[in-house]
Amino acid sequence: MRSGRTLVLVGLVVLLGAVAVGVILWRRGALQPTPEAPPIAPEGEEAVPYAPPEGMREVVVAAQDVPRGSRVTSDAVQTAQWPETSVPDGALADVESALGRIARVDIVRDMPVLDGMLTDAPGDLSTMGSDAALQIPSGKVAYVLPVSRYSSVAWALQPGDHVDVIISLLVVDLDEEFQTPLPNNASCVQPPEGEGCQSGVLGRLEVLPNSWVVNLRPNGNQQPRLVTQLTVQDATVLRVGDWPSEVEAPPPEEEAQPTEEGEQPSPSSRASVEPLTVIVTPQDAMVLKYAGEVGANIDLVLRSASDTGQITTDSVTLQYLFERFNIELPPKLPYGYTPSLKALQPGTTSEVTSGGGGGEAVEE
Repeated sequence: MRSGRTLVLVGLVVLLGAVAVGVILWRRGALQPTPEAPPIAPEGEEAVPYAPPEGMREVVVAAQDVPRGSRVTSDAVQTAQWPETSVPDGALADVESALGRIARVDIVRDMPVLDGMLTDAPGDLSTMGSDAALQIPSGKVAYVLPVSRYSSVAWALQPGDHVDVIISLLVVDLDEEFQTPLPNNASCVQPPEGEGCQSGVLGRLEVLPNSWVVNLRPNGNQQPRLVTQLTVQDATVLRVGDWPSEVEAPPPEEEAQPTEEGEQPSPSSRASVEPLTVIVTPQDAMVLKYAGEVGANIDLVLRSASDTGQITTDSVTLQYLFERFNIELPPKLPYGYTPSLKALQPGTTSEVTSGGGGGEAVEE
């Protein structure tokens, strides 16, 4: 009898455990019926069209996160069964209608893909952000520089070109504490009794050959020292000129005016300074910002289309020029020349070809 009761108790425990496991699995959806696979018609018979389960509808969902601006690939979307009563308007029904299109917004994994979330042209993203952002690689930023004729390789730069940035700075000596250009001004506070004190620019004491002690003071302001260096390298030109707010129809072409024999048509006029958008790293963007804020002269040099490497250059100073090119210091002679020959010719026009940041024609 005892053994019979024991068997009954064990059976009850097993039964209760099975019921508990079944409830847990049912809550997790493990026991929900799975959609039946499309039936395969026997050979020679017409296939029966597949119909989704009653109350369900097949829609396209994201198989992974699809960032805004990226193109939808075959591994990024898939179909899934969705309750028909909660299918959002515009939901796509087949994967082919999503492939190759551009995401206008960030699409989260398992989210239904709507037709309004995708576009076939970047220009349709104006309400979701700028078209420019779609052209910037991850980890890079776009920075705008003001350029002129001479700082932009005579307007040769075009989108897709790669450029290096050269800057020139003028450096002066400062008082480390005051952060003002040297020399300092001196004034007497408590001179020794019976001794005079002369206030003014603080010079330096030197002994002349006749043993006189003199106070040498600068004759004029401190002469700044020029230094030039290659800084940001391999920046990609994104655009030359302003970004249009909307697509405008090109102006009608004007008929070319006949010119006299041998006369060249005048080049199209353009602004003396135009914006140039380049793609750089965030750190290089700060370098360009700092250089512009301190008033550095900025020039761009065009790279070869096949050159993408980084190079190391030496800063160029007056001393560098003299030493590298073996320039001799001119001797001091009792004669010289002044003024320049161009200044003596009335009506002469010369064009400034140095200075990098956009020299203009000046009349002497």
